[in-house]
Amino acid sequence: MDDLLDRVLGFLPSRGSFWTAVGFVIFMIALQRVNDWVQKKIKLPWMEEKNQQQRKALEQSRNSESE
Repeated sequence: MDDLLDRVLGFLPSRGSFWTAVGFVIFMIALQRVNDWVQKKIKLPWMEEKNQQQRKALEQSRNSESE
């Protein structure tokens, strides 16, 4: 039974390495979410998609009026 268990679980790294990797993955996901949140909070109004669309519409209406 122990031989079978060693064969099945033998490819896994040591526990310390495994838990370090799991902790690192959790840390990276948390860091990515914090980064996305900060970028969303400091985004300037002209950088938002809806404001860019309104700007393009205004430019097109001005161009059509001047012609």
